[in-house]
Amino acid sequence: MHVSEQLELAHHEHRPYWKRAHHDWRFWVALILMLAAMFIYTMTDDLSIVPHIRTHSAPGSSRSQ
Repeated sequence: MHVSEQLELAHHEHRPYWKRAHHDWRFWVALILMLAAMFIYTMTDDLSIVPHIRTHSAPGSSRSQ
């Protein structure tokens, strides 16, 4: 089989993109960015910058001034 025949056979192979997507570098970059965003979102309590501060003191722990 000649090189031109091999190239033509390879060119006519039409598999769906979702079956060959894991060979594409853009798929892996998008997956890593998506997982990083999900991790950051869950670890920062829904992207809140200021942590939750309790304004009420516990019962029985009144301070005298």
